[in-house]
Amino acid sequence: MKLNTKFVVVTTVVLIGLVATFAFLNRDHVLAMKAAQESGRFVIRSAAAEYSVSMEDIHTLSPDDIRAIYKPNGIIAQTRIYQGVSLKALVDSLGIDYSEYKSVLFSAADGYASILRLEKAMDESNCYIVISHNNSSLGTLESGGTGPFMMILARDSFSQFWCKFLLEVSFR
Repeated sequence: MKLNTKFVVVTTVVLIGLVATFAFLNRDHVLAMKAAQESGRFVIRSAAAEYSVSMEDIHTLSPDDIRAIYKPNGIIAQTRIYQGVSLKALVDSLGIDYSEYKSVLFSAADGYASILRLEKAMDESNCYIVISHNNSSLGTLESGGTGPFMMILARDSFSQFWCKFLLEVSFR
């Protein structure tokens, strides 16, 4: 066997071993994320506390219709109607003091994360936690949907900061 061939084989074996090891170490986290999504809950974290938010909590705040520009890759932008509440209204209802923070991190079940400056995240006419589109459930990652919760920015003309499959909101 040539030296280059041996190098490729050894490198491949090492990489496969690393991937298997990380998959094994990450399995509990993946199962916890799946369970959270199936339970219809997400978490809001601050330095002081952790809050579990359910679909009922959102309904208690009387979701509004939100017009937002939806622009997936390669498709012409379109206006969509979502139902949800502003992040600010939700956070205020929980009594979270966010004045000491500078940013908000939104984390998703698929590993995606989006971070916004605090001012942008607390803009009650722009940043929303939505639960439905055209009065239909968003669905889950496993069902081919985008929810059950999603963070959208109504005035984000490319929908590039949106966070589908929302599982966690962390104040930083």
